[in-house]
Amino acid sequence: MLQAPTTMLNALAALTSLHDRDALSLSLCITLQEIFDFKQLDLYHYRAAPLQTDCAWQIKHTIHLQDGQMSQSWHWHEHEILSNLSPELDPLITQALSSSEASVLSSDGYRVVRCLYSANQPQLLIDCRNTSALSAKDLHVLHGMTRIYENHSTLLDYGQTDSLTGLLNRKTLEQQFFKVMAHQKNLNNLEPSSVDIECERRSHPDNEVYFLAVMDIDHFKRINDQFGHIYGDEVLLLIAQLMKASFRSEDHLFRFGGEEFVIMIGPQSEDSALQAVERFRERVAQFDFPQVGQVTISIGITQLLDFEILSTVLGRADEALYQAKDQGRNRVVTAAIDAISIKEHSPNNGSIELF
Repeated sequence: MLQAPTTMLNALAALTSLHDRDALSLSLCITLQEIFDFKQLDLYHYRAAPLQTDCAWQIKHTIHLQDGQMSQSWHWHEHEILSNLSPELDPLITQALSSSEASVLSSDGYRVVRCLYSANQPQLLIDCRNTSALSAKDLHVLHGMTRIYENHSTLLDYGQTDSLTGLLNRKTLEQQFFKVMAHQKNLNNLEPSSVDIECERRSHPDNEVYFLAVMDIDHFKRINDQFGHIYGDEVLLLIAQLMKASFRSEDHLFRFGGEEFVIMIGPQSEDSALQAVERFRERVAQFDFPQVGQVTISIGITQLLDFEILSTVLGRADEALYQAKDQGRNRVVTAAIDAISIKEHSPNNGSIELF
């Protein structure tokens, strides 16, 4: 049952004021529950598996709203590609993924599943359950609300993503960096009485932190000179697709400029982060690029210390990248962090010394 129009207008104003995609998704869920008084609403993030068929997805269940209570869970199938026919998927979700219709309604009318798109690419799936059958008016308004989300999300894509590769662009790097650092600081420093933080700490052990990697395509100028810029652009595009296929959805992938890319990984252990970038390096080296053949990359990676600024982290990762180049390219080098650096970037009695 629809709530008061003023509730809807205020919710729309709040929704369209957001510029962070995670906050936008969460706001959509809360808005839909407030407007329709849904008993339960589940939000799934999913993406087409790059370099595979269009009907293959990697799906994670991110937000669960039930009777006004919100919980977040992460069921990310990192190495498993789910197809529309995967038996573990709910039949109505399977139907929604396979259907050309905007929404799929259960036979009793109590439940609707809808796929949301951004720039013609599937992005989210919402699963809404009600205590009574949804009316035609309910479905019409729900369709309009989600269209507003899709349009706003598409506008964000234009401003925040690289037009060639679809990765996040350089100007969004600082924004995402602040988000990551705030999250890491919360995990490390908030009081243990906070239930939410304790839940996150159980999900992410103490030895799991964030990492930043800077990646550069080896001899890229030679590729452009020998094969032309069209093939050079194709190499950039294919490497971006390999990045999307190799890293988790919570990792942030950027085209930093030219043939240079940045990856923010975590939270996870150092061994896990190094394995992820090494696995990606090997995947690129083994890939057969059309006309060009083999292409390799060099990577410098560093841990993010609390209270650091972006330029410091990028500088340290760049130094490691230059070492990788000097050592023969096609390798990963970790930037060493000594005890003095850790002490300098650690808070003193919970505060930051500015002077």
